[in-house]
Amino acid sequence: MADKKFPSLWIETGDDGKTCVVMSGTYGPETHLPFVTPAEDLVAAAEIDYTAYRLEIQRLYEEHPLFEPKLDISVSELEDLAAEALLLPSMLQEIDPLSFFELGNLLDQVLRMQDDGSATFLLQAGHRLLQVLELPIRTQIRLRNIMEMTFDGMERATQQERFEKLRGVYPKIAEFCDPARLDGYESVILPLPVDTIYQLRLVELMIYFRQEKQRIARCDCCWNYFIPKTKARALYCDRIFDGQSCKKRGANLKRRKGPEQDDALKLFKQLRDRMYARMLRYQDAPENQRDCLIPMTPMQYDEWETNARQARREYMAGKIKAEEFLRRIDTTHELTSYETVKQELPPEESFWQKRVAVDLDFDPEWKYPASFMVLDLSKPTDNPQWQYFTREDLIQKDQDGHQSLLDQYKKNQEPVSD
Repeated sequence: MADKKFPSLWIETGDDGKTCVVMSGTYGPETHLPFVTPAEDLVAAAEIDYTAYRLEIQRLYEEHPLFEPKLDISVSELEDLAAEALLLPSMLQEIDPLSFFELGNLLDQVLRMQDDGSATFLLQAGHRLLQVLELPIRTQIRLRNIMEMTFDGMERATQQERFEKLRGVYPKIAEFCDPARLDGYESVILPLPVDTIYQLRLVELMIYFRQEKQRIARCDCCWNYFIPKTKARALYCDRIFDGQSCKKRGANLKRRKGPEQDDALKLFKQLRDRMYARMLRYQDAPENQRDCLIPMTPMQYDEWETNARQARREYMAGKIKAEEFLRRIDTTHELTSYETVKQELPPEESFWQKRVAVDLDFDPEWKYPASFMVLDLSKPTDNPQWQYFTREDLIQKDQDGHQSLLDQYKKNQEPVSD
């Protein structure tokens, strides 16, 4: 085993596939975090709440005198920013001790930066301080995006299938996390040093893909990740929201989406809703973003709906069988077969998922404005109205068709009539 360097992070092995992260500081004893499985640690890391911490960083960006537009910046302003910045990691000491440890080392390095004599050194040093403080947030953003691309909709998949999904979206990440790198070893070679918490998460993913005892799934109700307790299919986690578990609430919300009906008519409704949502997304998307969407103009939707309703009437009258009915309404070839027993539409990739797939650092807090207004000129009128949108409105729109049951229930949209 190589000599440990200080300060550093280490992963050590335990029983039953569990690992322990060790923080080795320059001074003082090593700190050992509790033994957990990689799956448990990844789920916990994705759920850390940085809201208050993030607001404090944003406050410094927006309100500190160092960043005000001006010709001259004083050394005292940088010193004051550094004094405030050094207080922020304490907000993470309880909820994220790993980041608290890493920030202590990195901030010390930044404060040792030598003045290069340039006119912009003080401003650059201030930005560098806050960029270091943002590292825990950026690490979580990447982890969440990796998990969304890898585990969403893959609850019943094998570990190999999950890994191949990751490879298809983020090939460079998959190369690092490839469990084949450990082939030839009976177990993971530990202790193992890691340079950053982000690297730690990737190592945990590699170890996770190598085992079969635990799988990471996404709860249909709350959209958080969880580890099913059995091998049976699990749609909901055990989290409690407003005094009710996701298992109970999820089942109730599922029933509210509509009563059981004829399988063919159910597929008709699913196809109709999908086409309508596709039309809205395409119609409202800026011209430069439409290439990422499946084309569906109002005229195309009207044509599809007219033909589909005629086929529905013939099916209801007994003039055609279910298979022929589905064949006629599936003009975009989205059904895998025309047998109606337990048939469901495969999930359609949302605009949100496409944005995540092309940008590992995709973060809604940075990619969407807090709010904006648009003059609605979509309808001929002498009195066009201004529409107000929040960041949450934009996110829900881009996630349309791919949301938790809780978010779908909150939406207040006009139902599409039969």
